[in-house]
Amino acid sequence: MESLPIDHLTARVEPATSLGNRAVATARPRVLQIVHTRETGGVQTLADSLATGLAARGFTVETEYLYPEAGGSAVAKGAALARMMFRLQRGGYDALIAYQPTAAILIGLGGRLAGCPLRLVHQTTLPSELSPLQRGLDKLAGSLGLYTLNVANTAETLDRFSRYPEPYRRSMMLIEHGVACPCPRLGRRETLRHFGVPDDGPILLNVGRLSAQKNQNLLIRALPALANARLVIAGGGPRLDEYRELATSLGVDGRLHLLRDVDRNGTANLYGAADLFVFPSTWESFGLAAVEAAMAGLPIVASDLAVLREVLRQAGSQVAFAPGDDLEAWQASIQATLTRLATAQRAPLAVRKAIEARYGLDRMLDDYARLLTRALANRE
Repeated sequence: MESLPIDHLTARVEPATSLGNRAVATARPRVLQIVHTRETGGVQTLADSLATGLAARGFTVETEYLYPEAGGSAVAKGAALARMMFRLQRGGYDALIAYQPTAAILIGLGGRLAGCPLRLVHQTTLPSELSPLQRGLDKLAGSLGLYTLNVANTAETLDRFSRYPEPYRRSMMLIEHGVACPCPRLGRRETLRHFGVPDDGPILLNVGRLSAQKNQNLLIRALPALANARLVIAGGGPRLDEYRELATSLGVDGRLHLLRDVDRNGTANLYGAADLFVFPSTWESFGLAAVEAAMAGLPIVASDLAVLREVLRQAGSQVAFAPGDDLEAWQASIQATLTRLATAQRAPLAVRKAIEARYGLDRMLDDYARLLTRALANRE
């Protein structure tokens, strides 16, 4: 089956009007989402949001994990790919949605062979961060028309594909992420007590997987110069033991609190309890946690990345940017922000409302529902 003709894909989808449960007036279309691995983070949040939101707008949504467990042998991964290909052939889905490059290539080829009319992929990883093999296969799949819709979540991410072949870019479009505004249920004292964090000084918060990309080792190395601050990191990942050892070697292990994975309610409470959000990522395609922190009104020190300047521009003076590899600059920016907190606390309500308006969850869900409805209506 040929790819669907969709007009104006290179422009951002205009915000849909309130679609509610009337987004799909006929039988509920079946949608399968394929996520690479079950891991807490921005991709999982996006997949969960779309599953819930599209279901409320008239779709039947299933979410599956290509590799249910992280790691695994090449044989196990090959078997998982074969099982998913078989499922696509037997599934009879109206639409497939993929996150991360391996899943994207899979639905491009497998979905096309299965005759699925709508194959939507998310560019959640920058091309420069893919392996040469993944980058080449993704470019080939997109250029051959195996992707019906190819979504970037920021203008900066979309621009990273500007030199890709024209047939690849033909299916690309911009749909900015939507984020649910974090609403704390507990106060600062109760939250810190729950997580075992003493309330005896400024609380620096980072939310993200413990990985090279999220660059939390820089924050740990900054702690010796921030004598009365505590660093709280909500996120699990492969560098847990490494970061514990680093903190011990620097003598700051008593002020580092590695909470591992925290659910959304707990994360919202942490946003409400912290004094400063710190986000030293080496790269991002969006930066969901930083936007959540801005919605919560937290002052932010973030890596000086073009994409973070894009998504945080509504936060204005509440954000300071520092080079991701400059330890002294981070120490100075954090200290200067903490000093300023003596006279300026959370962002004004108008600033927070502006961020919510641009990155509201319902806006994103309406965009996707309208896009899928229009695409599926053209499939005949």
